[in-house]
Amino acid sequence: MAEELTLQQRDAVYDRGGRLLVSAAAGSGKTKVLVDRLMSYVLDPENPANLDDFLIITFTKAAASELRTKISNKLSELMAQFPENRHLHRQMQRLYLAKISTVHSFCADVLREYAYQVDLPADFRVADENECAILRDACLNQCLEEAYTQSEDLDFYAFIDSQGWGRNDDAIVPLLLKVYDNARCSLNPREWFQNCIDRTQTSGVNDMGQTPWGEYLIDNLQRYLSLQIKTYEKLAQAADEGGLSNPATLFRSIAVSLQYLQEARTWDEVVERKKIDFGRLNFPRKNVDEQLIESLRTTHKFCKDMLTERLKVFTEKSEVLFEDIQQTQAATRGLIKLLESFDRAYTAAKRRMRMVDFNDLEHYTLDLLLGKSRSGPTAAAKEISNRFREIMVDEYQDSNATQDAIYMTLTEARQNCFMVGDVKQSIYQFRQADPGIFLKKYNEYLPVKQAVSPQSRKVTLSSNFRSGGGVLAGANDVFSYCMSTDVGGLIYGKEEALEEGTPHESIGEPEVELWAIETENGAYVDEAAFVAQRIRELTDGTHLVRSKTGLRPIELGDIAILLRTKSNVAVHYKKALEQRGIPCTSEGGEDILQTQEGQLLHAILQVISNPRQDIPLLAVLASPIFCVSADELAQIRSENRYGCIYDAIQSSSNPKILEFLRCLSVWRRDARLQPLAKLVESIFAMTRMDSIFAAMPNGFERQENLQTFYEQAVSYEKIGRRDLEQFLQHLQGFGKKGMVPLKEQSGGNSVTIMTIHKSKGLEYPVVFVSDLAHTFSSQSTTGAFLCDKDLGLGMTTIDHKNRVRYPSFAKNAVAAKIDVDGLSESIRVLYVALTRARDRLIMTYGAKKLKESISELAARMSLVEREQLIQDVSCLGDWVMMAALQRTEAGEFLALCDTTPQTHVGEHPWKIGLVRQAEYGNSQMEASVTPEIPKEYIEKMQAGLSFVYGHQAATLVASKQTATQRKGRQKDAEAQEDAVSNEAFRPTWRKPTFSKQKQDGAAAGTATHAVMQYIRYDCCTDEQGVQKEVQRLIQEHFLTVEQGEMVDCRKIAAFFNTELGKRLQKHKDVLREFKFTVLENAEAYDDALAGEEILLQGVVDCAMVDEDGIVVIDFKTDYVTQGNLADKVTHYRPQILAYAQAMSQIYQRPVKEAWLYFFGNNQAVAVQ
Repeated sequence: MAEELTLQQRDAVYDRGGRLLVSAAAGSGKTKVLVDRLMSYVLDPENPANLDDFLIITFTKAAASELRTKISNKLSELMAQFPENRHLHRQMQRLYLAKISTVHSFCADVLREYAYQVDLPADFRVADENECAILRDACLNQCLEEAYTQSEDLDFYAFIDSQGWGRNDDAIVPLLLKVYDNARCSLNPREWFQNCIDRTQTSGVNDMGQTPWGEYLIDNLQRYLSLQIKTYEKLAQAADEGGLSNPATLFRSIAVSLQYLQEARTWDEVVERKKIDFGRLNFPRKNVDEQLIESLRTTHKFCKDMLTERLKVFTEKSEVLFEDIQQTQAATRGLIKLLESFDRAYTAAKRRMRMVDFNDLEHYTLDLLLGKSRSGPTAAAKEISNRFREIMVDEYQDSNATQDAIYMTLTEARQNCFMVGDVKQSIYQFRQADPGIFLKKYNEYLPVKQAVSPQSRKVTLSSNFRSGGGVLAGANDVFSYCMSTDVGGLIYGKEEALEEGTPHESIGEPEVELWAIETENGAYVDEAAFVAQRIRELTDGTHLVRSKTGLRPIELGDIAILLRTKSNVAVHYKKALEQRGIPCTSEGGEDILQTQEGQLLHAILQVISNPRQDIPLLAVLASPIFCVSADELAQIRSENRYGCIYDAIQSSSNPKILEFLRCLSVWRRDARLQPLAKLVESIFAMTRMDSIFAAMPNGFERQENLQTFYEQAVSYEKIGRRDLEQFLQHLQGFGKKGMVPLKEQSGGNSVTIMTIHKSKGLEYPVVFVSDLAHTFSSQSTTGAFLCDKDLGLGMTTIDHKNRVRYPSFAKNAVAAKIDVDGLSESIRVLYVALTRARDRLIMTYGAKKLKESISELAARMSLVEREQLIQDVSCLGDWVMMAALQRTEAGEFLALCDTTPQTHVGEHPWKIGLVRQAEYGNSQMEASVTPEIPKEYIEKMQAGLSFVYGHQAATLVASKQTATQRKGRQKDAEAQEDAVSNEAFRPTWRKPTFSKQKQDGAAAGTATHAVMQYIRYDCCTDEQGVQKEVQRLIQEHFLTVEQGEMVDCRKIAAFFNTELGKRLQKHKDVLREFKFTVLENAEAYDDALAGEEILLQGVVDCAMVDEDGIVVIDFKTDYVTQGNLADKVTHYRPQILAYAQAMSQIYQRPVKEAWLYFFGNNQAVAVQ
């Protein structure tokens, strides 16, 4: 085991004597280290451990199951290596006893054992997230209703008035729940609530800088000012070097003013000094460097704008802001009282149902371990702690304060905690994960070589065993420049940089690609079109990825497209892929309430609740279930012009309407008498809608969506709610979050589209990180009130006297902190994205004004202090572009720039390209130059009348041709569809009766083609065998009796006795009646159509496909003699050559033979 480990991994596996924090970079084998550390205890010669001596905490149940499997595999490997070791054999038997679980599963087990100490029923159950969401919404809405109708509390109305909700207060519920979740993740929620109120009491405070909000804002400003000072010193130096003395003097003056502002220590001093004289830039007009001037001007404007934005919060002095805080006191008390009321109602509801949620598990466990007063480890804590030799925590970076307190309490006595994670991958802040916990320990703990027992220590694992050297170097280039203590939480230095753990075979191309795509109006569709085209290029068989057996061509299943958000974005990528015939799977599925099946089921429930809703009713009637046509609905409405649709259909005799009314009557009765889930089951049973939607494209996904809808009804019932109307209101509450499928969608050999968050822990040979120019969302700071775990609440201030509302001082501070924390989370999201790739990392950045974006960024990189530059970004792509603009491969980018940053040549080159709109967009990049319009009216008229359409020849030829038309005929059996000719418009006359008695030649040909399509070749060695096959086709309804009588079995048998027929019988890969549609150069059809394309359609009668080529066969039933055979071959030659060209284009291999077989004289003719 030891020889397989790196030096860093050895330290992580064998170090003992104190708490150990392992910072495991992406792909560094942290699971292997955890398993090997466990095995090192088991194999300890002096004190061998049992597997159930350890508590192993994982982030998800799936991770726990996977870890248990890996431990089992490792035990099997060791047992094979040490067959005489009976202790190892016992561990395999004890594996099921091992405590490997999520923190919530561990808490649940402990609480069931000690339920009597925390006043919990021992038979409590853990509610799932969906069930909790329904119950929380119900309890909060109930509390709001009671507060409106019964409360005379002025604080509550002050809170409501401060929000300005407009027509209703629907938006208040998610905001209140967000505050509640923040409180529940603190060690003492009630204390957190009280602190929010206490912060609004400003007695004894002389300056706003003494408040938590002011202290944060001043500290944040001073750090930023230090960076701006350095930037303006750079600007002054650059101006001096360019001989621009006046601008240099101005820049130094600004730097002095900024220094004076930075020295301010109180809030009022900042307000007094915040006015910076940025002056006016004056440049000489002659003998100057225009590029330098433009760079200085744009950079100065950029710095001015950024600083002005940050100084906006320093509006008034403390005296005024004290009043501002006092105006929010009542609203803050009202909010906290409402949440405390909700907490009591929610807790009581859970107790009635004998259930707990995930937060309850954590807090009840903490009560058990520390007591409700949090005074110190209890007897139960010591008893539980003594059970475990060590506690191992996986994904430690995603822990919250409550979870960490549990771990620290259980390991306080013996310091026996092993924590492994990667703070650079902490991307679940929206789930209340706190990366600051990991960072605090990472900064405080000593390196393992320097620590002595029992000091806490740390190990950094930087060797990556997943990705190729090029991918790792690319990620290092981005984060070594862009990650810092202010952006990401730590400096990305030598210890954090990813190293190639094992050498990888070269794929013969750059492993990292960056494509900047100029889009029309910033549209997603252009970037998606490029990505789809690039995927098509990568899967042409010439581009390679690594496998266990060596290099192999890229397959669609190797590829993942990662997006920051799927909302309104993923649909464009899915559409672009599907348009190019590339199968894809959108991970997690789309919002079920936006799908056809989800909307229909929702509409049925709406109609059951109230049938007098016209829109849902019409949707149900016109659906695939009842199939009432638009004409039928129009007829019903014309007969009953007034009233609602439901009244209009009451008198209808339409059988479809009668069936609907019968079903509706049953459903409305069931809605009164049956549970919701039974009602949904009844709808499924009576409409068979699950079977109907299963028969549609993506039928399996549609069935899963309906099942998820059903599960929603089941979850709603679990909390004791059965009212259909309330369930419909609950469905409306999904809002932007949507209702997503319960199960992950599986796409087989298809491209996967997913969010970066969903990709965490996964890896793909080829990863597209797309939509990098998507600007950061500001929604987290736009609510009527904001919340932060450290700064508490930020309310909106209402000035009733002046009838205005504005963000309070506290809200500005909370918003600033949310933005800073969000920026750090964003770069960690980018880190996760760039480290998912194994062999190829392809980044795409689509922007409307691409030249301006790149040029301005390059100018700032040359003059703005790096620490400031990486903070003032608007999207993930800005960070990537910063790394790219320093590389010599970015020649196309640098050509757009007035200023070129310092570049270097990397060991692993990137492939960097600029894509114009003309190449993949919807419009040409360069606008056509409009000629000067003549002043005289007559000249304008002449210019208009002289216009000649440039594609005149193309208007004379149909844009879609059939292969049959190549021989001058349009009535062949395989090409009737959409044939263009005057014959299509000729009237069809009924044939005289006497003509029907004569066998129709065309009908006989159609019957013969049908026989050749469906017969079993191996059964047709003689005429009798052919006759049996024809009878089988008649019995199985492939042929009518009349068609069977038209078939000449003797001639078909004769074909299979030819050399060509025998080859066909023996061949394994045979295509019959192969329909195709391809684009081909129209010049082959007509020399006048050079540069045009024609859509060619046709049906190949038969083809034999081999690795080295294709054999095409076309059957003809024409009357043929030796005298007209040559003419017939000449006549059909263009048609079969069109077949050959199409087959070659589709299968990407040559057509080595083309045959015409004439049943008329039993002769096969090879066509050259």
